[in-house]
Amino acid sequence: MTVFIHPKVYLVLFLSMLEKEKSGVESMRKIRRSWIVSLLFIIAFMGIIFRLYMIQIASTRSFSLFDEQVDLIAMAQSRQNKEVVIDSGRGEILDRNGKSLVGEKNWHLLVFPQSEEQIAYQQKKVRAITDLIHYPMKEFISLVTRLRTPMILTREDGRELILTPDQKEKIDALHLPAVRTVMSDQRMTLNQLGQQVIGQVVRSPLLMKKWFEPEVESGKWNSQSLLGISGLEAAFEPFLHGENEDLLVYTTTQTGRPLTGVQMLQKKIGGINEDPPKTIVTTIDKELQRQVEELMKEKRMEDGAVVVQQIADGDILAMASSPKGTTIEDEKNPWENRAVMEATPGSIFKTVVAVAALDTGLVKPDTVFYCNGKLDRYHLHDDNPKGHGRETFADAYANSCNVVLGTVAQTLGAQKLSSYAKRLGLAQEVIWNGRVFDEAHFSQLPEEQTGLIFAKNTQANDPGVLAQTGIGQHDVKMTPLQAVNMITSLFHRGKTLEPRLVKEICDQNGRVLYRFRNQFIPGAKPIKADALNAVKKMMRKVVTDGTGKSVSRAPWPLAGKTGTAQVGVKKDKYNKWMIGFGPADHPRYAVAVVLRSVPDDGDPRAMQIFQQVMELLAQMEKAEKKIDEKDDGQK
Repeated sequence: MTVFIHPKVYLVLFLSMLEKEKSGVESMRKIRRSWIVSLLFIIAFMGIIFRLYMIQIASTRSFSLFDEQVDLIAMAQSRQNKEVVIDSGRGEILDRNGKSLVGEKNWHLLVFPQSEEQIAYQQKKVRAITDLIHYPMKEFISLVTRLRTPMILTREDGRELILTPDQKEKIDALHLPAVRTVMSDQRMTLNQLGQQVIGQVVRSPLLMKKWFEPEVESGKWNSQSLLGISGLEAAFEPFLHGENEDLLVYTTTQTGRPLTGVQMLQKKIGGINEDPPKTIVTTIDKELQRQVEELMKEKRMEDGAVVVQQIADGDILAMASSPKGTTIEDEKNPWENRAVMEATPGSIFKTVVAVAALDTGLVKPDTVFYCNGKLDRYHLHDDNPKGHGRETFADAYANSCNVVLGTVAQTLGAQKLSSYAKRLGLAQEVIWNGRVFDEAHFSQLPEEQTGLIFAKNTQANDPGVLAQTGIGQHDVKMTPLQAVNMITSLFHRGKTLEPRLVKEICDQNGRVLYRFRNQFIPGAKPIKADALNAVKKMMRKVVTDGTGKSVSRAPWPLAGKTGTAQVGVKKDKYNKWMIGFGPADHPRYAVAVVLRSVPDDGDPRAMQIFQQVMELLAQMEKAEKKIDEKDDGQK
C-alpha cells in the first residue's frame, strides 16, 4: 500500500530539524562564552594574587604607583607615625653681626603636646624642669596644652633657649616623656625669630623633582630631603641644601595627637651630596628683630608688618610680620610675609603725589589752596567735614588733606602719577635682584608682590579715579617694603635702591663666595634736590603740626606720614600706616608700620609702634656707642 505524505509534512519536518540544529549551535556558543569568561576570571584572579605577592612580599619598599616609586610600609606608617626634624643638616643663616638665626647646633628642649590632666599627673617633674630653665610654670603649661605637634621651646620673648650641660643632665634624669633634650639647629622652633623672612622648610618629593630635577635625576639630591618653600630658605635653596638630617620619629593617635614615650626613635638620614651647605650672612640685626617682634606682640598686632631700613645703604635691619605660628587660622597663613605683601596704602601714597607735583613745578610748598572738606562730584571727603579752609600745600600734606591732594593728582594726570610712583620703587619688585653665578635673575625674596597703581581696565585719566588714586585708594596697592624703601630713596637723590636682605654667601670656613653689591632699581634717575628737601620738611611738619603729632615726644626728632585706607567689601575695615625717618636732623633709619584690616579707623597703634621702634634704634645706638668707648679705652 502506498502511503501518501503531504508536502506540508516534509516542510514541517525540515523546519524542525533546522530549529534543532540552530539550537545546538547556540548551545555550543553559550558553552564557549562560559569558558572564555571563566578563563578571564581565572587570569584576573591570578593577576591579583601576583600583585598582592609583589606588594606584600617581593617589593614592599618599591611599589610603582602612577609612575612613582612608593614605599607602601612608609605610607601605612605615615597615618600613625610622624617626624620632627631636630637637625635639618642645612646651611647656617647668620645676622649682620655673625650671630646665628638658624643652623647653629646647641642643646634645646623638645616639648610634646600635653593635656592638663597629663601635666597634673607629672606636676613635680614639670615644676623641676621649669625651675631649671627659669621658665614660668603657668606659661609653660599654657604653651604645651595648646601645641598640636612637638616643637623646640624658646623663651617667652622669642630668644633662643639653650641648655647648659648641667641642665641637660638633670632634665634627662627626670625621664619626663613629654620633654626631651635634643641637639638641634633651631630650624623647627616654636615662635622662631624672623619666621617669615627665614622661611619654611618641608619634605615634598614632588616639589623637589619639579624645582630641582637635574639634582634629583643625577642622584646628587634625594627627593625626600628637606626643601625650602618660602623666604630665604627657598631663595637660597641651592646654597643651603643639606642631605644629613637628624629626625625624631614618634607615634600618633587616630586623631593625630602624639603619643609620648611610644615608639619614639631618633634616626639620621644621609645623602650623597658631596657639596657641603653654605652659610648665608643677612643684613638683619638679630636683637633688633627680636625686640620689634616682641613690641608687635605687646601691641597685639594680629595682621601686619614692620620694616626697618638703614638709609645709608638700604639694608634691611628688621622685617617682622604677624601672625606667627605653624597653622593657618581664620584664613591667615602665618608663613606669608606681610612685609612683602601688597595692601591699600591710603594717605602715605600722598608722598608720591607731593614728590611729583614739586619736581614738575606744579606746586611749591607755599602754594595756597582752599579746602571745603569735600569733592562731592567724585565722592571724596576729608576727615574734617568742615574742611581745612585756606592752607598751603605743605599744610595740606601735614594735615593729610584729601581735597587738596586729590585735586593735585587730577592735575598731574595718570601718566605722571604712574611714572613717579615707579621711580620711587612702587608697582614693581624692589628686593635685590641680579646675576648670582649662573642664575641671571636671582631674587633674594621671590615671593615679593609688585603692588599696583592703576588696574589694567581702569580708565586711569578719569577725574574721579585720579582723585581717589591721589589719596592712595581705588586700585593702589603697596608693600611695607616698598613704603620704607620709598622713604630711603629721598636720601639718594630720588634714585631707588634695591634693598638687601643678604650680604654674603660663605663656605663653612667663612670664606666669602659671593658678595651682594648695593645697586639701584633699573632705570633709576635723580629727582630735583629742592623737591626732595621740601618733602622731607613736610614730613617733619606732619609730626610737629599734623596728623603725626602723637610721636613728637620721642627721644629723637622724627618725620613721617600717616595713612588710613578703607578696605573690605563694605569698606568697614581699615589699613593703618605710619612711615618715616629718624632722627630728623641726621636721618639714619627709615621705618614702615602697617596694621591690616582693623575695625577702628582711629586705631593709634601704627603711630605707637613707629615711635617705639625709633626708640629701640636710639637705645641700640647708645649701647653700641658705649661698647665702642669701652673698646677705645682698653686700647
